[in-house]
Amino acid sequence: MIKHHPSKIINLNDIKDSKLKYAFVVLNRPIEADAKLIEELWNHSAINITVDGGTNRWLSWLRKHKLQDKLKHPTLITGDLDSIKDESLDYFSRTKIIQTPDQDATDFTKCLRVLEPFINELSISYIVALCETSGRIDQILANINTLHKNLQKPNDISRPVYILSSTSVTWMLQSGQHEINIPKEIRNMWCSLIPIGQPTTVTTTGLKWNLTDHLMKFGGIVSTSNTYDDRSEAVEISNDLPLLWSMGLKHED
Repeated sequence: MIKHHPSKIINLNDIKDSKLKYAFVVLNRPIEADAKLIEELWNHSAINITVDGGTNRWLSWLRKHKLQDKLKHPTLITGDLDSIKDESLDYFSRTKIIQTPDQDATDFTKCLRVLEPFINELSISYIVALCETSGRIDQILANINTLHKNLQKPNDISRPVYILSSTSVTWMLQSGQHEINIPKEIRNMWCSLIPIGQPTTVTTTGLKWNLTDHLMKFGGIVSTSNTYDDRSEAVEISNDLPLLWSMGLKHED
């Protein structure tokens, strides 16, 4: 059984105490997650990457929170560089730039490719991508497609990729059996299981509305707006094909 501990991404103490190394990626979306959480994730990561226009957003965020002199510069800047401003390039002039011009892949997908050599070199265990999950639905779906494609990589370079927003954390569950530890502070929040790519047979425990050998597919059953059993500290999921898992971090307005 694969065990998942999202507290290593959303709990400040767990971020500081974790001995696992991770990569932190800033995508080109508004930065609205908790400022202290972002600061800790950035400070404790083994490698930091800003992706194209995400570099502009990162610089604006640093200035807004007066952290320009407190946080290290990105390790890398990647992307096709059609969105990054000259001001950002000048400010982060000491940062290595890796241009990824391939128009058949998104900047997020290409960023994960750039990360591949560092996976083993830096002993990276997982990747956190900072990205709001609102706005253009085509970009949201493209990011989910990137998560799905990441599962197809060889085991030696495939690592879990978590999309962190101000209201949720989302990742793909490969086929198999999973146990997701639910941090106490979010047990009254929503969660969802969504089949991606093809129909998936799913069994769960620990949810308010559990599934038992349910065939999940678009055009059939998807489990959105679910939540947790009041007595459960963890959710167990068995899925025969990849499944998208998302969990709320705070109540939506």
